[in-house]
Amino acid sequence: MLKRDSLTAQLQQLNQVLARVKRLIIEDNEEDAKTLTEETLADYFRLRIGDLGSLEESSFIDKIRQLNLQAEELDSLAYFIDEYAGLQEELAEQLLFYRHYIALVDFLEREYQFVSFDHIARKNLLLSQLKP
Repeated sequence: MLKRDSLTAQLQQLNQVLARVKRLIIEDNEEDAKTLTEETLADYFRLRIGDLGSLEESSFIDKIRQLNLQAEELDSLAYFIDEYAGLQEELAEQLLFYRHYIALVDFLEREYQFVSFDHIARKNLLLSQLKP
């Protein structure tokens, strides 16, 4: 019970940080939003942007598996990756992070049987945009 309460508290903190990232984006303060997202990915999820930017989808999922995160944590991670992708100036980097997002959502569905209507809708939109 205590472990579950701790996870719930951590997820609430992550949701507050994500809300702050979104507010910074709306306020056109994208550099701060990008920095805050990078710090959160590194501090909470132990993922460095430099590493993520060099991984293909299968290697990215292997890295995610090694983290042994709960489904709710991976759900939160997906939201951060989606926001971070939208902050990229280079199209190639943006597409790479969107592919990571799609791979993570697929992993959540397949490995954890975790389904989110938000993620399904977002994934379908991105897939339709990524088709050549």
